[in-house]
Amino acid sequence: MTAVASISVLLPTFQGEAFLERVLAALAAQRVGVPWDLHVVDSGSTDRTLELLAAARGRFPVPFELERIHSLEFDHGDTRNRLAARSSGELLVFLTQDAIPSSPDWLATLARNFEDPAVAAAYCRNVPRPDAARLTKLLSASDLGYAAERREVRMPPPAEYARLDAHQKRVLYNFNDVASAVRRSVWERHPFPRTEFGEDLLLARALLEAGHTVVYDAAATVEHSHDYGAAELAKRAEIDARFNAEWLDRICVASEKDARVLEERCAATDRAALAAQGLGGAELDTEAARARELRGALFHALWRGGRSTVRHPKTRVLASKELSVLLVAHGFPPETLAGTEVYTQTLGRELLRRGHQVTVLARSAPKRSVAEGGPEEFVLQRDEYDGLTVWRLPHRLDHQSLRESYAHPRVEAAFRELVQRVRPDVVHFQHLLHLSARLVDVAREAGAATVLTLNDYWGLCARVQLVRPDHVRCDNGQGLGCLVCVKHKDYATIERAKGLYPFAAPLVRAAELVISLPKAPSVKLERILHKRRVKLGRWARAYRDMQDRPELVLGSMARADLVIGPSRFLREKYLASGRFDARRFVYSDYGMVTEHLRALAKTRAADGAVRFGYVGSLVWYKGVDVLVRAVRGLAGAKLAVFGSFDPAKDEYHAELARLADPERVTFRGRFENSKLAEVYREIDVLVVPSVWFENSPLTIHEAFLLRTPVVTSDIGGMKELVRDGVDGLHFRVGDADDLRAKLARFTTEPELVARLSQDFPRIKTIAEDAADMEWRYRALVAARAPSSPVHRDVEKASR
Repeated sequence: MTAVASISVLLPTFQGEAFLERVLAALAAQRVGVPWDLHVVDSGSTDRTLELLAAARGRFPVPFELERIHSLEFDHGDTRNRLAARSSGELLVFLTQDAIPSSPDWLATLARNFEDPAVAAAYCRNVPRPDAARLTKLLSASDLGYAAERREVRMPPPAEYARLDAHQKRVLYNFNDVASAVRRSVWERHPFPRTEFGEDLLLARALLEAGHTVVYDAAATVEHSHDYGAAELAKRAEIDARFNAEWLDRICVASEKDARVLEERCAATDRAALAAQGLGGAELDTEAARARELRGALFHALWRGGRSTVRHPKTRVLASKELSVLLVAHGFPPETLAGTEVYTQTLGRELLRRGHQVTVLARSAPKRSVAEGGPEEFVLQRDEYDGLTVWRLPHRLDHQSLRESYAHPRVEAAFRELVQRVRPDVVHFQHLLHLSARLVDVAREAGAATVLTLNDYWGLCARVQLVRPDHVRCDNGQGLGCLVCVKHKDYATIERAKGLYPFAAPLVRAAELVISLPKAPSVKLERILHKRRVKLGRWARAYRDMQDRPELVLGSMARADLVIGPSRFLREKYLASGRFDARRFVYSDYGMVTEHLRALAKTRAADGAVRFGYVGSLVWYKGVDVLVRAVRGLAGAKLAVFGSFDPAKDEYHAELARLADPERVTFRGRFENSKLAEVYREIDVLVVPSVWFENSPLTIHEAFLLRTPVVTSDIGGMKELVRDGVDGLHFRVGDADDLRAKLARFTTEPELVARLSQDFPRIKTIAEDAADMEWRYRALVAARAPSSPVHRDVEKASR
């Protein structure tokens, strides 16, 4: 076989034990004349699926890769794109966990279609299972995916295509990724769209409109069918109808009356078909009644789903797989080296390595004023760093109003200028702090696809972390209390101010009325009133600015084409605001640079003590004081604290020094990141005691990569990352006594460290993360791509 040089078979699984053994056995028996491999992504199975996969993997005849993801990460299109990105085959073969190849030549037969260079995709014939219900076979008889004849589909001439109605076009686009194949070179220019249903049809439409051929190969068969009851059939049909309406502008069943007519019409034909199979009497009556029930459920669901008024634009095959990517952050190395900034750097570097044009925009904080020779405010400065083109935007945060802290016209003007200069295909916002939330809208207006990663809670909280300076966490909005927290800093009154929020608007209107009154008749009185007007004006303006913040900030964020939350907790926090579309808000954790992270063998302390460690910034919301208190007097324990430590200049550091038990606590200061593995060699257990809702702490990822269990606060992304009793322990946030009790277990249970080091989660690499971002970018840009010559001919004929 010379059609393709290599093949990757891609299999998403979830609760697939019913047919998985047969699928894997059929795959293992395939006779293919080119190298091939199998890639599986499981999205949270709790049945025997993982056990079956592990058993088959050990004896599988070709390379077999298995990745596990959370169920929230699953999407029909996204998961297939993820599988494609993790593989390397020239031909991508997609198979579902319940589609059983019919012969050892199935894969070779499917691949032979690609001997024709015009063929971009091919799909297989479904054959009902031998034990499928009689009605399942009856209903599948009219399904294009079960037909016995081969079809090679190409785009008709533009004028003819323009005359096709929506139903005819739906037949033309037919494709089914239950068992299908796509050239990698084509998938790279049109990944599967993120949809609830129909990602395969959208791919086929784009391929045909780009001039490719799509083949239905009736000789490449898989055993695949479902004996759906009326309820399940209706559920699936409603989703199908909604997809047809929203993506194909096709109404499957126009009215409830039409649904009843179709039900009646099929009742007669179904009864005749059943009679032709030899049924009669009571048996025929029973089966005909069941058929009518299924048809009724189907047609009424197709009517309900088709009532959606949403309409999506077409997706198109990209002219090139290389993109122009603009990354936007609130800071960038070497000026700032915090987690978001370093992640932006590593992602940009990896995207550049993958062949994309990468530009970075970052806010800069000049140390000198303009008068002292510093850069002019809001004037872009071109720079190069780590091989990346970086545009730095000087912004000294001299805000004239609270509003300018989240919506700044001069930042927007500079960004608009850069977008016009760079003309990015996609803009990926890593943070909008110290910039402007409206940058998302500016990018969209320029025609760029937009992606927003939410790394903290700035969209929900002007103080970023949902924690007040008086160390109180905010589980939800504080209303007028937010204004007190940000502007007036009388934290004890926040709760009272929150309760007054419903009464604030009339007071503000009254204040604004007072401000608008004419001048007083006497100069002396006017001076007195002027001061009060100014004070009232500032208060009223600050209130309006804070009141407008949620709508402007969250509204702009929600308009991004795709929003990414690195933790499920953070995603749920934002979704609770009611402003985001859950379908366009994905959970995807960070990728890590792992080249320098190789776990070194740990040697126990000479005195046998358990060596606890803290790695990170020494600021109050990281809860280091809770940890220092917890180890005071704890026999058999040592604590090494790694992080910049200057008690002479920092009040919190001085407090830590006072609290620390000198026999058990040492402050080790900062270290070069290249020395991280050596640092963890001295740590038996990492402690992450933060008192705020951390998102997805990179230090926990690092600990797992370096085979170190973690004890962490039981809130936020920390609780989510660390599995209590599996790869670490949880303790009550801020509770030094509870933390002490958890740490004491390690000193009294000698085997605990080893037990919690047996099953660390797989950590995504930055290379895998960039590969995932790549197909996300391409899929979004494909929905905004300019017309190809074929598209333009079609559109011209339609006018």
